[in-house]
Amino acid sequence: MEIKPLEFELDIVDEPPALPAQSTPVIKLPSITSYRNGEKIYFRSKNGSIISLDPTTRNVRGFLKEEALKDSMELFSLVCAPFVESLKYHGLYSLHSAALYGDEKGYLICGNSGCGKTTIALSLVSQGFKYVSDDFLILEELNGEIIVNSLFRSFNLDQKVAERFPEVALGEALEFSEGNKVSVDVSQIFLGSFVPCTMPDVIIFPRITPNRKSQIHPLNKKDVYARLLKQIILAVDNEVSKKQLGTLEKLVKQTIGFELLSGRDIYEEPRKLVDLLKHINLQN
Repeated sequence: MEIKPLEFELDIVDEPPALPAQSTPVIKLPSITSYRNGEKIYFRSKNGSIISLDPTTRNVRGFLKEEALKDSMELFSLVCAPFVESLKYHGLYSLHSAALYGDEKGYLICGNSGCGKTTIALSLVSQGFKYVSDDFLILEELNGEIIVNSLFRSFNLDQKVAERFPEVALGEALEFSEGNKVSVDVSQIFLGSFVPCTMPDVIIFPRITPNRKSQIHPLNKKDVYARLLKQIILAVDNEVSKKQLGTLEKLVKQTIGFELLSGRDIYEEPRKLVDLLKHINLQN
């Protein structure tokens, strides 16, 4: 699929211009709110910086406050917003999930930040699994099947995860600033572990527990769909969002869903996680 590149024009200003009159708020996220005005889509950050997207011309115009440059995560989210939104017009939809391939099956590890996606992904990679991403994917339908594509090869590690897997530092000290993560190309540590895409067969929603032993339970299709809805950002355009939801429904039909109650055992011995996954596959 050939997609025309976006054309960005960004300015640093003391005070961004006001949103056009009759701009309607559509989606509100913790750091960004999106608005619709005719064909144009506007994204405004908490500090007042604004970026607009014209999906037809693929022009992006932004006015960033200088203070936005001091918050790398918020700046990244704002600048990426028009890029991710524009992909939806081409049938490419983002999903907050890790993805791996092992034992001839594709796995999605899906859930909110802090549920253990990256730790589980690293545990599986250390046991020979291939990875697509640890946190962010692009869904695409090909020949009637849903595949997931990688946007980033690197894992984003916080200090706690990095300490649990000291080998990812390659003998160097990783520098963590408060609240931020460090990007690490895991394929340089576990050679040959990266693959650009896979077709999901299993979706796992992990939940960290204080228990010693991990447990895994099947989920019905309705529950899987409801949980996946929390890990996407719907398109601003109604027609595009309908197609997006259709792709999500096909993903649910294609896969088997489980809730993983993560205990201490799989963190202390990653091999036990692999054995647990083999067990559920034999049962389904």
